[in-house]
Amino acid sequence: MSNLRATIVGCGLIGSLHAQILHERSGVELVAIADQDEQTAQSLGQKLGVPSYTDFASLLANHQVDLVVVATPEQHRLEPTRLAMEHGAALLLEKPLGTDLAAADEVISLLNGYEHPVGVNFILHADGRYATMRDQVRAGAVGQVASTFARRRGTKLGIEKYAPWTDLLLSTAIHDLEMMLAINPSPLVRVYAEGVQRLCAPYGNEDAVVATLKFADGAIASLDTSWTLPGTQPEPLDPAFHVVGDQGGIFIDGSSHGMRVISEDAYRHPDMTHWPMLPYGMGGALTNAVRLFVEAVQNGSAATPLTTLAQARRAHMVVDALKESLAQERPVTVEDTGPTQAGAGA
Repeated sequence: MSNLRATIVGCGLIGSLHAQILHERSGVELVAIADQDEQTAQSLGQKLGVPSYTDFASLLANHQVDLVVVATPEQHRLEPTRLAMEHGAALLLEKPLGTDLAAADEVISLLNGYEHPVGVNFILHADGRYATMRDQVRAGAVGQVASTFARRRGTKLGIEKYAPWTDLLLSTAIHDLEMMLAINPSPLVRVYAEGVQRLCAPYGNEDAVVATLKFADGAIASLDTSWTLPGTQPEPLDPAFHVVGDQGGIFIDGSSHGMRVISEDAYRHPDMTHWPMLPYGMGGALTNAVRLFVEAVQNGSAATPLTTLAQARRAHMVVDALKESLAQERPVTVEDTGPTQAGAGA
């Protein structure tokens, strides 16, 4: 079997990680990369030994591709998706799909009826802890779900890097919101959010948000998310996810997998979960997500083991509803059609 020819459009933090994973993967040829910033594109291209472009259309005109990873900022998802579709490539889209539900719907509408594999990378479905929790909850291990709690606290680095062009709910909390939808078996009916604007006030967004969700079967969920911790926080991210049912519970805490590093000048919990740089290459949930999608494409599977467009849309719906709640300072009713199964292969 010939190598799967892959490319990346958007070479920021996540895109560059995708590129490295594909470059390291057996059976895949990373043929080129593209980013509108010339220095970013050239730097990554030189590092990986592949051609770089500032214009994605030019890349596609010069290279045959089987798989495209779209890792541009969410403001620029639509056009590279359209170009990749014109070349019949499988599409792995980074979340979120757009700046709001309406923008996400443009992408989804564009892809309606597309015959090649499409997946959306909600990385928690490729994290072994979350995937195991998801499947056990669906199998009834905790009985009927009563309550879910998620925490995702980052440092001020999130504000520095992301607040000028995105926001806390859309870029960060959407992971946990999507997982809440994935494990609760009934439709969402209502959300309510409170937030605080201080450092993010110039951007019109929140530093921190606390939110509640109510499901049709009576289950409740709560979310605590922020970008306010100082850079001295030992763990780069402080997450948790707890599920309590009438027959048990499952509890996930932390992202470091218990590793501590102490030196003369620092105390750290290196992230061994998301994309750790290991002695034999990159590991973690992002590598798992890319591997699962690549294998689906190589095996000719019509279904993706990652989050589908419909599941991604529900997460966008919740983010929009929470933002409406923040703006109106009241609970907001949600029109939800209910869950669909996600991440069967994660």
